[in-house]
Amino acid sequence: MERRSACPTDTQHIVNLSGYVWAARQLGSLEQRCVLDLSCGTGYGSDYLGARAGRIVGVDCALDVVTKSRMDYPRSNIAFLAMDACALAFQDASFDCIVSQDTIEHVQDDCRFVSELTRVLRPNGMLVIFTPHGKSPGIPPTDPYHIREYTPDEFKALLQPHFSTIRWYGRRQGHRLKTVERSMDTMRNLDPAGFRNCVPRSIRHWLGSVMSQVQGGPALHEIGSDDIEYREGVEDDTNLIGVCIK
Repeated sequence: MERRSACPTDTQHIVNLSGYVWAARQLGSLEQRCVLDLSCGTGYGSDYLGARAGRIVGVDCALDVVTKSRMDYPRSNIAFLAMDACALAFQDASFDCIVSQDTIEHVQDDCRFVSELTRVLRPNGMLVIFTPHGKSPGIPPTDPYHIREYTPDEFKALLQPHFSTIRWYGRRQGHRLKTVERSMDTMRNLDPAGFRNCVPRSIRHWLGSVMSQVQGGPALHEIGSDDIEYREGVEDDTNLIGVCIK
């Protein structure tokens, strides 16, 4: 599975962190709540929520990733655990809220995954779940890490039997982020063999910033969560998001 480390000039990290920022807004006051972050990856999202919530449990299937997250984010109200998302070792109704960002597309048994999330969520609890927007049913994903990508109808059919209400949203790049990504794509297209990956990331991002600024855009360090747009409805968004009430 993809696991992005925290890097303030990595555009994918910025997008992923913005998902936690946006999800926290949907969840409302978290001070007295217990939140499950599934899958937590390298832990920075759990840390963001941990600054706002009473208790955070970050779960990932990779023990080495979990071990590093414990060292990187030692908040007293965060527990990082290695666990199979389709066989969660929690009692029923253990969590007030669950955040699951870009995970279900990696899971072979997606029905079991949703059933487990529902089982450990308390009545009237909230799930905020993200997944890439598949454009047509039955078409294999282009991302080699993804088992599948859902159309809006497929995602709704999977989730609706488990929740009393669901509000649907989409995520897309804002204008400034699009400008930066176009500049980065220019560099990527000049290097189809991927030799740039041998260059330290800080240098690649500096070059990307320079190219963006030459073309009238912002530098990478100027991009933040506000440069990602979240809107009700799904249309042609890059991600589908369900805000689900059990």
